[in-house]
Amino acid sequence: MPWNLMESIISVPGSRQYITIVNLTPHRFVLQNTHSYQMTTFDWGDVPQGHSRQNIVVYTNKAGASAVDDNGEAYYAIDGTDKTFFIRATTHIPDTYPARTVIDLTGMGQGQREYLDPAEQSPVTLVITGSDSYGFITSIKYGPGNWMKNMYDVIQDRQLQHIVMPGTHDAGMSTISNQIIGGGISENTQTQGINIYDQLYAGSRYFDLRVGSVHSVTNTSNYSFWTMHVNDETAEIALGNTGESLDSIVSEINQFTAESPGEVIIFHVRYLIGIREVPSLGPIYWTNSIVNDFFSKLRGVNNRCGNLDTSSTFNQKPASYFMDQNGGNGCVLFLLAGDLQSGVPQDSVSDGIYQANVLSINDDWSNLGDTQPMAEDQASDWKAVVRGGSSDTFHIDQWLVSADIFTTTLYTIEGIGIMPTNPALYWMGVNNMSPQSWPTVILTDYIGVVVKGQHSWDQLSADMYTLAVGLNLYMVSENCNVSSVSPLSGANSELKMASLAESWKGIVYANGTVVNEPPRHLHPGRVGMLKKGTVFMNGTVLEADVRNPDFDSIVA
Repeated sequence: MPWNLMESIISVPGSRQYITIVNLTPHRFVLQNTHSYQMTTFDWGDVPQGHSRQNIVVYTNKAGASAVDDNGEAYYAIDGTDKTFFIRATTHIPDTYPARTVIDLTGMGQGQREYLDPAEQSPVTLVITGSDSYGFITSIKYGPGNWMKNMYDVIQDRQLQHIVMPGTHDAGMSTISNQIIGGGISENTQTQGINIYDQLYAGSRYFDLRVGSVHSVTNTSNYSFWTMHVNDETAEIALGNTGESLDSIVSEINQFTAESPGEVIIFHVRYLIGIREVPSLGPIYWTNSIVNDFFSKLRGVNNRCGNLDTSSTFNQKPASYFMDQNGGNGCVLFLLAGDLQSGVPQDSVSDGIYQANVLSINDDWSNLGDTQPMAEDQASDWKAVVRGGSSDTFHIDQWLVSADIFTTTLYTIEGIGIMPTNPALYWMGVNNMSPQSWPTVILTDYIGVVVKGQHSWDQLSADMYTLAVGLNLYMVSENCNVSSVSPLSGANSELKMASLAESWKGIVYANGTVVNEPPRHLHPGRVGMLKKGTVFMNGTVLEADVRNPDFDSIVA
């Protein structure tokens, strides 16, 4: 999308909207029919297995047309099954977000969701994975927090570098806590909309965590530990701000692992340096005392994994090696890659605190200021990694834009992340993945957030969560060099994990309201009357109003 549309007022007439469908199943999604009213373009099509399609809706701007009446519906069948799903483009006027997309998955036992179209040309995304024998998982609703444990039989023998996992960039910066006076504001410094606890539930398993000590100006021995996002932590005057406290993060990790055990959770910890409350006089390098104080904080994290075998790097070890630790409760790994000076402790292996080189990674940062060149660069780089070949590695795809301070302040890190950048992953990124080439970590800003400023749990969308689950279940499983299990084939239906693929009949409305037991005939956005002028996929145009035969349907 053109970036100038991020800040424009959303108006329906003439607007172009995109709906991306991602198919990570062994079934083709077959377009059966469409009907639309007052749409200049209503372009839909089949979605092949392992691919995505960006569908296009352009609302009319003809004089005399009332945007209140604009609507369209696309009907899909999942090939080889009796499952169907429907997507509706409609309006809700008056409203700040007048264009809506309704995803109706009742025909596959997965409920419905009404999405706000976040901006003109900023896509709404639907990700579907699973199979008819395994069950289906979709992005309209989050599954269980411990998604790794729920596919243990699928991933246990795979090397860690062959497990696709979401990651969060500057993970601690879900808030601006103002512990330093560094000039950073939410628009240009905050990188996430939800805290570490919710990021874990949103699927993240790799955390770019930047921790520093904040020191009193008058007494530098008085300090506390905070996450930070600054321009240069070693500068004489560091510019930026602080986020969550380390104490809060420790508590959030423990709450999550108590509720959702069995995961492999990686914290790649950077900075490890001190900054004064009023940044000045350069950094404060950590002494033995500060390092030991920091390690003491980390020892408060449950399910750490001390004294792991380092004769081979962690990325080459099977997932089960980590998932089976702590009596099957999994591993929380701290990997340090900061500014610790020689002469102070660099790790505490017995406590599960390691130097970062125990995990051999390719940390791919494009350092580009626009979505398109970044996406092209990232896709090119992960396609150069042949899985199961000599170039195989723990490849981190930094799917994020590095714009200058003026651009990020104008458009905000959140706006750049959730409107043009994160959505491009699903229509551009997925179509550049294959069973032979894909990233290990997909690192993003504002995980789960799809509408600016809407950060409550029921307003999030499980796009990234479902993408990771689907890439592991389907895409990676098609590569026999890295996976011996293909869970989505009928022959392996015993691998079905009921909690990942459980059915649901509810509705999530655009404001986040969840109705778990709606009337069976209720389908938000479906019109009762097909108006004169309605156009069907085969070219038929209604010459008179006709009652919609599907309006009271209880099947879909």
